[in-house]
Amino acid sequence: MQSEKIAKLDTAKWLKERYPNKKFPKLVIRLLRHFICEGQINKLFADAPGKKNMEFIDSCMRSMQVSCQVVGMENLPSDGSKLIFASNHPQGGIEAICIAHILGNRYNGKLKFYANELLCVLEPLKEMFLPINRNRLQSKQNVKFINEFYQSDCHLITFPAGVTSFKKRGKIIDHPWRKGFLKAAVQHHRNVVPIYFEARNSTLFYIIENLRKSIRFPINFEVCLFAKEFFKQRGKSFTLYIGKPIGWENFDESKPLEEWVEVVRKEAYGLSGR
Repeated sequence: MQSEKIAKLDTAKWLKERYPNKKFPKLVIRLLRHFICEGQINKLFADAPGKKNMEFIDSCMRSMQVSCQVVGMENLPSDGSKLIFASNHPQGGIEAICIAHILGNRYNGKLKFYANELLCVLEPLKEMFLPINRNRLQSKQNVKFINEFYQSDCHLITFPAGVTSFKKRGKIIDHPWRKGFLKAAVQHHRNVVPIYFEARNSTLFYIIENLRKSIRFPINFEVCLFAKEFFKQRGKSFTLYIGKPIGWENFDESKPLEEWVEVVRKEAYGLSGR
């Protein structure tokens, strides 16, 4: 019997494909492999040979030995409406896995995420990603994928902050939410479900982030810690709070879209009772 194909992340190969005209020193490649936890990511792949999409998500839950309890499961619609789930972004990875696990099993895997090109190296999840380039114009192919998605009956999970939460006065809070998800909700007649995921990164992560901001360093170098922060979540238990759907018709011209975004954000943050 032919064995199932095992996905593999190869940092050197990825760099060569992304930067074909550059040659990186072996030391740089070794450091990158260390920081992005190439070995641990490949262990996740090896634990799920041939698996992709929801099967891979569920395998990650087992491999990471994480659990997620849900508050508000009864708020999830079963009327066939097309939904956009808008969530805070406290950790950077574990919330995506847990939310996809809960909602994917509820909606038969009919889920998509927006994902930048760095995340698209995660081969088993590529079919669940809507590729997006935040700092450049979208390619015609990306626009085609996104338009096809909004015509489908798949639901969208989005993190409107775009980056992970930061620590301020002892609280873990999101950066300002962007309005794109609400524009899409109105344009494509999709109801919005606010959700809140309870998690955090390590103290070291927030110290480095705050230090960078204090010296106004323009490069977000704490991004190098994302993979390590993800694997630090192994064995933990989390809580996902699900709010009631907000009909797309509610986002009318009585308020600017930016104010409606704040309404949804406050609704999400209020779910945990904090």
